[in-house]
Amino acid sequence: MDINKENEDENKTLDKKQIEAEEKEVMLKVEEANINPAELKADEGPVKTALSGDLTEQGREVKPKFIPIGAIKMPGFFTKNSDKDKSKDEEAAIEKDTDHEKSDESTQVKEPRFQFFNKMKKFLNHSEDGEDKEERKKGGLFNLKYPKVFQKNETDNAEITLASMETLDDKLDTTNDGMETVKLESPETEEGKVVTALPLRERIRQRKFIVDDIMVCIIVLLVMLAVIIAIVVGARAGPPIERPLRLGRFITTFTSCGPVEGVLDEGVYKFYSIPYAVPPVGQRRFTYAQPLNNISHCWNDTLNARRKGPLCLQFLENVTITGDENCLTLDVVTPHVRYDTPLPVVVLIGANSLTGGISPAQPSALYARTKEVVFVRPNFRLGPFGFLALDVLSNSRYPAISGNYGLSDLLAALQWVQLNIKHFGGDPDSVTLLGHRAGATLTAALTTVSQAQKLYSRVWLSSPSVIFPGEPLEQSQKLNDRFKPMTKCNDAECLRRISTTQILTPDIWLESNMGDLPKLNEPRHTLLVLDGELLRIHAYDTWKEAKLSGKEKAFKPIVFGTTQHSSQSVLLMKKYLKWAPNIVEKVVNDSVIGEKNLTSSVFTHVNKSYEGLVELISSIRTLCPLVSLARMRLEVPLYVVMGTGAGGGKGGSGIANVNADIEAILGTFDSEKPEQRRFMSAMQHLFYYYVWDGHLPGPESSLMQVGQDVLPLNGIPLCDLLIKEDIVPRYAHID
Repeated sequence: MDINKENEDENKTLDKKQIEAEEKEVMLKVEEANINPAELKADEGPVKTALSGDLTEQGREVKPKFIPIGAIKMPGFFTKNSDKDKSKDEEAAIEKDTDHEKSDESTQVKEPRFQFFNKMKKFLNHSEDGEDKEERKKGGLFNLKYPKVFQKNETDNAEITLASMETLDDKLDTTNDGMETVKLESPETEEGKVVTALPLRERIRQRKFIVDDIMVCIIVLLVMLAVIIAIVVGARAGPPIERPLRLGRFITTFTSCGPVEGVLDEGVYKFYSIPYAVPPVGQRRFTYAQPLNNISHCWNDTLNARRKGPLCLQFLENVTITGDENCLTLDVVTPHVRYDTPLPVVVLIGANSLTGGISPAQPSALYARTKEVVFVRPNFRLGPFGFLALDVLSNSRYPAISGNYGLSDLLAALQWVQLNIKHFGGDPDSVTLLGHRAGATLTAALTTVSQAQKLYSRVWLSSPSVIFPGEPLEQSQKLNDRFKPMTKCNDAECLRRISTTQILTPDIWLESNMGDLPKLNEPRHTLLVLDGELLRIHAYDTWKEAKLSGKEKAFKPIVFGTTQHSSQSVLLMKKYLKWAPNIVEKVVNDSVIGEKNLTSSVFTHVNKSYEGLVELISSIRTLCPLVSLARMRLEVPLYVVMGTGAGGGKGGSGIANVNADIEAILGTFDSEKPEQRRFMSAMQHLFYYYVWDGHLPGPESSLMQVGQDVLPLNGIPLCDLLIKEDIVPRYAHID
């Protein structure tokens, strides 16, 4: 301690030593004489003269002051290092102290107990010069300020503060000894310091901000931004929205029977040949479809669904056979494989006839992407494998039923869609059944199956047959008795053992009357039967009962449609090199029209040309039966594609063939002319609006014509004539 004291004495200047000696002398006299320091005269030295308080300078009294050192009030002076500036500093200090005298006295009177802490707070928060600002900038976020006595003296204007323990004792013994505090601050007041001393509310009111305010605002904004980002990231946490790709092409998703891997192609994800039912082979031949509800029917590893599988066994239009018996699979084409935004599902059910034929109702990658829908195309059994009803088959099971196997396939496919389509980005609550030709006939039959009512949302039927099953099972079984000698089988076990070629007998199953005018007593063979399980009563009766009981709303929305020339075919066109008017008239006279003496009446509605003949056949076989069904029985919308818009493409000028509406919907229509492109746009708007919203756009009309635009159709006089003469719906085509 002595060594430290000696070092401090050596560091003191002459002014410090002189002031300290004078203070000690004054304190000794005060203790010995017990007198008031104010009674000392000015001749006792410059410090004692300042303490006496009797001298005046320019008419103002100089009062003693306390200098806080380390938050302790002590009497003393601060001086400049230079004697030259000493007098100026003293004058400024005197003026400053005089200005603050009243406020200091009032503070001491109001808060005598907390004066020490208030002085301490002011001292710590005070900033004197520009160097303090630099220190505050370096101080970081909290801007801690320290008293000058704890800071390194680096400037020429550093202040020196002296105090003694005796002064501290005197201050503690008396509450008012006539001495005041000398504030350690420069007499000059800068504008920035005044703003800093103002409260935050006052700075906001006066719009005077400091750097600290701006920094705090920036920090608050950054914190709020971080919180918002954290909330957004947390809300989106979980499994990825879109499933990752393997090797940039292959994508895996899940089904109720195991994972499947598809491929990214044409901007969409394609999954081919996904099983939806147990293979109908061996003992399951000629039985209803069995869903994959047993783990023994599933697969262990990831199923390769990147390649197309075989179609079901069927006849093509050129009487060739294609396909495989193990065919109960489906294809899925989807623009997204995710769960956050499920898309509407369109189930494509197409077949040219119930015996086969490649339908144009195939998934479209372009319209899956642009129209934001998920396409599903199931394979189903056709021909004898799908609709053979025989007594030997009925007797092999309980209850004794047979037939409608292809219809049960579609029922199992719809059940699979409800269970699994969400894993392919589809919405199971928005399923539209798009049926075409024979597929539309099966779809119409599905609307009467009670088990299927909860498996779809709406139905679109293109050129279906209105001759639904009307014969009971016993009568249908008798019609198929000729099948037994051809196969040489008299029991079900034999039928399940023989080869597929022995079952496919063209002379029985390839009967079609869609492209010809009807004749009296023409053969008619329906494949769908009232088996008592899937189909119990005729569709007409089902819809009629629902309408009479006021429950027609129990049926899902249905839209019927066809084309003006749905019976057009290449075989009919090439039957004659040139369809002259006399040839057309002869063909009409040789039909049921001529037998009923209606030839002249018919030609008042159609002309004697090939287009007129095709229009007449289409009206008898498809259009007018649908008009009768949609307008009189169901009261549902019906559209007719006119040749003025859809004509000019495949099949001849001005011909709207049976595939025109489906090809326009799926984007495969041959649109070379402007009117064809307008028809294609109108047809797509009609269909996809129905898929997304559940109803047709614009005011509902029971009968519409679709050409270059969608317009209401007030009536079809030709259909009124054919219905009146009992030609329609008696001779409607049978799939």
